[in-house]
Amino acid sequence: MNRSLTRSILRAARQAPASTSPFTHLIKVEHVFPTGAFADAPAPWTPGDGFTAVARGAWLRQNADGTQTAVVAGVGPKELPAADGGKWTEEEVWTVTSADPEVFAWLDDKAHRITWALGREDVEIVREPYPGHPVEAYDEYWYAFQLRHWFTPSLRADGRYTLTLACAPNSSWWNGPWPLADASSQVMDAFGGRARVRTVTGPNTRTATVPAPLALMRRLTRR
Repeated sequence: MNRSLTRSILRAARQAPASTSPFTHLIKVEHVFPTGAFADAPAPWTPGDGFTAVARGAWLRQNADGTQTAVVAGVGPKELPAADGGKWTEEEVWTVTSADPEVFAWLDDKAHRITWALGREDVEIVREPYPGHPVEAYDEYWYAFQLRHWFTPSLRADGRYTLTLACAPNSSWWNGPWPLADASSQVMDAFGGRARVRTVTGPNTRTATVPAPLALMRRLTRR
């Protein structure tokens, strides 16, 4: 293990207030990878100006005429196979425009439900093949990376990649500082960069929902 990083994590865990809510106090480690890390990764693809990413592979734009436009990549025949009257077996990239906000209600959770708009006269849909599209190369690169390393880093506005892991000192041993030190040390050994340890306090609830950085830490220690 990285000794300096481990000491910082353990110190932060000891100083965290006791709580009956297991996930109120989290110790987070933000890894910032070196400049030039993942230089072979394809550039992120976006549909253009005005679009905001709402989920992986899904973007949304507010239009001046009161409509909205969504672009969803990798739309497969999951919900309505061949409902358009044609043969539909490969994934596609959809550009969908409508004045009805319900068309886009699932974008940030289940983006493939954009297929429910098929057949509606008040919705404009432009469909392109996903194979060979610029977004496919980006998706394929990070999918292969995820299978090998069990995580996908986030890209900051300054072009640096980051990864945030966490532990919950008031939860079980498996959610505690030692597994976090192990997972973070593995990341540092493999990719270098620097790491910052900080304590984060959230709502005082007894929810059983495991925070995403904590779930990711557990995945990395159990692979």
